[in-house]
Amino acid sequence: MAKRNFVEMATKLSDVVGGNIYLRSISKGVMPNLPIIIIGSFASLFAGLPIPFWQSFIQSAGLVTILNMVVAATTNMLGVYFTYGIAKAYAKNLELQADLVPILAIVAYLTLSPLADPEASSANFAYTYLGTKGMIVGIFVAIFTVKIFKAIVDAKIVIKMPEGTPDYVSNSFVSLIPGFVVIIVAMVVRALFGLTPWGNIFDCLYNLLQIPLTAIMGNNVIAMCIFQLITQLLWVFGVHPGFLASLTGPIMFGLDGMNQAAYAAGEPIPSVIGMAFSYAMTVAVVYPAFAVAVALFSKSSQLKTVGKISVAPAFLGISEPLIFGVPVVLNPFVAVPWIITPMLNFVLGYLACSSGLVAKYAGVTVFNFPMVATGLLNGSVSLAIMEVVLFVLDVLVYMPFIRMQDKKYLADEASAVEAEAGQES
Repeated sequence: MAKRNFVEMATKLSDVVGGNIYLRSISKGVMPNLPIIIIGSFASLFAGLPIPFWQSFIQSAGLVTILNMVVAATTNMLGVYFTYGIAKAYAKNLELQADLVPILAIVAYLTLSPLADPEASSANFAYTYLGTKGMIVGIFVAIFTVKIFKAIVDAKIVIKMPEGTPDYVSNSFVSLIPGFVVIIVAMVVRALFGLTPWGNIFDCLYNLLQIPLTAIMGNNVIAMCIFQLITQLLWVFGVHPGFLASLTGPIMFGLDGMNQAAYAAGEPIPSVIGMAFSYAMTVAVVYPAFAVAVALFSKSSQLKTVGKISVAPAFLGISEPLIFGVPVVLNPFVAVPWIITPMLNFVLGYLACSSGLVAKYAGVTVFNFPMVATGLLNGSVSLAIMEVVLFVLDVLVYMPFIRMQDKKYLADEASAVEAEAGQES
């Protein structure tokens, strides 16, 4: 009964989150930016590698400025890119045919952005507010830009061109009045927040929303363990936990952005936890450990076959052969290590990083890269060593449970052989 209730509750939650147009738009708007995030991560890594001969080389070759410009154009502009992506996804979800909407959202975002030097004769945007610090504002700007645009278009308060006018010309004029309204609203909001103690909407939302959310996720291993527990339980009960990414993704990428900026500047990395840390502690380490345990400790035909086909994909972050081949769903034998190992890695990894025993992850999120590489690409051999240690520990945790599962499969296979022999005789 309890199991059925949990499955029903999880399924309903998945339907609610998956059916929520705002969360769906945020998720679809953020994910296409992964290449930008990864490129920025590598540029930040190469600019900040604490290796004397490498630093001398990039300084003498003039590469520092180039690498820092790549960071500035990628990581330090994520707020702008997220705004564009979310506005585009939300407009598409509303079936709003307007190519200008995501561009208009960027214009509104920049209209709200504080200047680096307000006294200067020309506008000079502060990068501080264009990157991860502006993500929460970007989400609101994207959503409200689309809402305002759609409301005006639906009310038919638009400029209509004569029949026969090319679509690209007609659409431009249709967008003109909604565009004016969006920018006027942005100007009013900027002026109103200029009268508050914060001075601008970015610092207001950053202090009221983003800092508390970051505090909950960043450097809070208990919150991460609870989140991972829910994720693993959903898998066990046959519910795909992908919908949870839309809830945590922006904050986790924001933490990575903060860490990248600090690493590139040669400053202490502020947060242990981020997407890079989370990926390493779960996908990069747990999946290979699970696969290797199956390959090493199985004698039954089913698990030996699963072990052979799952090891290589597992090292690249692909878990489907394990999840559906062992299987994980509704399997009490592997449910225990499946749930325990990620949380064990989170706790041990957090303690090792926060105590200074190993370095902190520099925020370089590289999906589908194998363990060790994830540690090295985050700027430290110590992280690679820690990942190997956790991998071995996870294999040992899985070992007795895989053997119990294997024993059951061997008995089932023996019974099947006996039954077949009995039928033949």
